[in-house]
Amino acid sequence: MTASNEEIAQQLYKQKRYQEALPLLEEGANAGSAWAHGVLGWMYWYGHAVRKDRDRSLHHYQLAHDGGDDSAAHPLGLSHFEAGRPELALEWFRKDRHRPISSLYWQYRTIEAHPHLAKHAGEADDILLEAADSGHLFAKRDVAFRMMKGHKRFGTRRQGLFLWLGIYPDLFRLGLADLYDERLR
Repeated sequence: MTASNEEIAQQLYKQKRYQEALPLLEEGANAGSAWAHGVLGWMYWYGHAVRKDRDRSLHHYQLAHDGGDDSAAHPLGLSHFEAGRPELALEWFRKDRHRPISSLYWQYRTIEAHPHLAKHAGEADDILLEAADSGHLFAKRDVAFRMMKGHKRFGTRRQGLFLWLGIYPDLFRLGLADLYDERLR
C-alpha cells in the first residue's frame, strides 16, 4: 500500500465513508498494514460497509496486533469477552497498554464474572479500586454501588452515596452520548 493510498483511506475512514475506504483498506491489509487490519477488524465487528463477521474481525485484529498495532489488544479482549472466552479476554486485557484504565475495568469485569481466573483472593476488588482511582467512570459507579450495599472494604454507605451523586452527571452524559464512550473524568 502506498503512503498516499493509506492517507486517502484514513481520510475516508475519518469521514465515515467506509464503503469507499474498504478497497483501499483491503489493499493495505494485503500489503501488511497493521493499521488497515485494525480498521478492518473494527468494520467487521460492527458491520460498517461489510456484513458483521466476528471471526473475520478477530482475524484482522490479531494481524493488526502481530503487525505492531498494540491498540488492537483492547478490542481483542472485548471480542473474546463477548464471545464467551474469558481466559483469552483476560490475557488480552492484561497485554493492553494503549487503554490501560479501560483495560483495568475489563479485567475486573472478566474476573468478577469468572472468579476462577483470579490470581489471588480479592484480585477483582483490587483491580476495581485501581480502575476507579484512575478515573474510570463505570469503575467508580461499581465502587459506589458496593459502598452503598455495605461492603466495608470500599467505604461507608454515605461515601458511596456521595460518590454516586458525584459521578451521576457524567454517567448520564455518557448514556446520552454514545454507548461505547468511556471518557474518563
